[in-house]
Amino acid sequence: MKIQFSATTHVKSSHKEPMKPANLFMCLVMLFLATTGCRGYAFVETPTTDGFHSKLPAPYTRAVVWGGRPDTVQSASTWLLKKGILVVDQTKVLQTAADQKVSLSGYQYLETDVLRMAKLVGARLVVFSNAEVGSWEALDWSAGFPHSQRVYSATIALRAVDVNTGEIEWSGKAQSTERFSNIEEGISLLTCHALATAWGMRNPGALAAENICPPGSGLMSIEGTRSQAAPAASSKETLTPSMNN
Repeated sequence: MKIQFSATTHVKSSHKEPMKPANLFMCLVMLFLATTGCRGYAFVETPTTDGFHSKLPAPYTRAVVWGGRPDTVQSASTWLLKKGILVVDQTKVLQTAADQKVSLSGYQYLETDVLRMAKLVGARLVVFSNAEVGSWEALDWSAGFPHSQRVYSATIALRAVDVNTGEIEWSGKAQSTERFSNIEEGISLLTCHALATAWGMRNPGALAAENICPPGSGLMSIEGTRSQAAPAASSKETLTPSMNN
């Protein structure tokens, strides 16, 4: 949005009157609008990604998706299920860990314990997910008038580890390039792009075909999936109560 304004000044003498507070406020508002522009945060832009794979799982491979944010775990599980991978519920792994008197909650769990418990439930892979999410209060001018809303930026990283050898078979990472307001859709799309890059379905970088991860593609609910008591580790959210673009 372009902002244009004009003013007519009548000079009566060489003495300049100090700017009135109201005029100063309006100038500051106009300066803010000129520097920030009119923008909204409704859409998630194509993220920047990186990733690789040494081998990809065969259909019906059993895998556990492990991470601290249930939305990331859900999005990754949905994506893998659509690719023919059999995803074992985290709660089954947690129950097995409890039976073995192994702690997998909090910030102190060992990835080797997760791999060992996943092997006990018959999984061949553990997909470790890490999500770093930042959030801010920002002004949105997309509707023609300012209103405050919560916006986010995020980085999603996933890697698949063989429970028998400890080898990383594939890894993908996606980072948002713009802030967005729909956290559910944002996490879903970032997870999709990270996995698509890891599997070689899109090239690393900031460009991708629109049909790789269409909006809403990762929001499918899985029938019969129970609420997961996910561990709090490998997840970070930073709240900054300030005004940001």
